[in-house]
Amino acid sequence: MSGRYWKSSMRVSTRLLCGAAAWFMAASGVPAAQPVRIATHDQAPYGTYLADRRFDGVAVRVMECVLQRMGRTYSVEVYPWERAQKLAEKGDVDGFFPATIKPERLVWAEASGAIADQKWVWYLPLDSKLDPLSPAFKTTARVGAHFGSNRLKMLEAENYNVVFKPQTDELLLTGLVRGRADAILGGNLAVAAAMKEQGVDPKRYRMVVAQDNPLHAYFGRQFLAANPGFMKQFDARIPSCR
Repeated sequence: MSGRYWKSSMRVSTRLLCGAAAWFMAASGVPAAQPVRIATHDQAPYGTYLADRRFDGVAVRVMECVLQRMGRTYSVEVYPWERAQKLAEKGDVDGFFPATIKPERLVWAEASGAIADQKWVWYLPLDSKLDPLSPAFKTTARVGAHFGSNRLKMLEAENYNVVFKPQTDELLLTGLVRGRADAILGGNLAVAAAMKEQGVDPKRYRMVVAQDNPLHAYFGRQFLAANPGFMKQFDARIPSCR
């Protein structure tokens, strides 16, 4: 059984989880904890809608596993990535995932241990003469990254010539294929999933690793203050769930 419901601007599906635990609490007079509300976005392979419209992925499975082992019911709400983060910052949801460590986020939230692996990788046409690791790349290359991502914010902060910032990794890859950018900076697993989905041969592109940036879940400090010990319990279960 499942103790979650999925919510998006497109559709809502509900499932029940931990029914036995909820029944036990009710029978014993112990008030059941409120469901943990966590926001995310549609990004394969971390979390995406499958052919049968189930929402699943490597990060989703870790989150499910951890929360179920904690005996917590939860809801996962699917939004565009920038909005998911804003909702968490405002306290409209309790947290969001999966995301890299960013100092600005740590002002109002706490990050869990790593729930999924990710490398930031430059993708260029195989015959491109550009070198992403050279100083001249910033000024000579037209680059793109996923809107709302730390990758895009880093590129803009370091004055790269950003000409393309679509809402999804699928559109980011399409832009590279169609020549809208000379290179894109993406998460390795997400771009690999987009290539598979679109039938793009990865051998047509050169890949240069920029950084190793694992992904985490963030929970708002207000939520954590109301749930003492939550993060310690969450982190303790990550290794066995990965």
